[in-house]
Amino acid sequence: MARVHGKDVDAAFDSVQLEDELNSVTLTFDVPPADTTSFADAYQTALAGKPKATLGMDGSLDPAAGAGDITIFGELGEAAKAWDFEPDGTTGYNGFAIVTSYSITAPVTGAVTYSLALQHNGGAAAMDGLAPTRA
Repeated sequence: MARVHGKDVDAAFDSVQLEDELNSVTLTFDVPPADTTSFADAYQTALAGKPKATLGMDGSLDPAAGAGDITIFGELGEAAKAWDFEPDGTTGYNGFAIVTSYSITAPVTGAVTYSLALQHNGGAAAMDGLAPTRA
């Protein structure tokens, strides 16, 4: 069985490579169920709803290098931008996403970190409603 290691991750947002400052990346696909239960049913029934993809990135803040922080901060409230996530450095997922959350944490006794949350909203173009591409 082939296995991969997180050290090989490639991750980008708005054409800026972020992997050199990242501690972890999580790509989540959610499929909320649609309730199809009728009054005569003895048990609840459901169908798969529309899938949703979210991407979470946690990293070490490096304001001197600026690539991550400047890019992410500049996209708050803006149109979707391209994202790319390759867990093994070669094969992965991509699409367009909006920034839904960006937080910076500065503990007095430790390193300053950030957390970024993106929500996918298109495949080949923002808001086209297509699924992420896996390639």
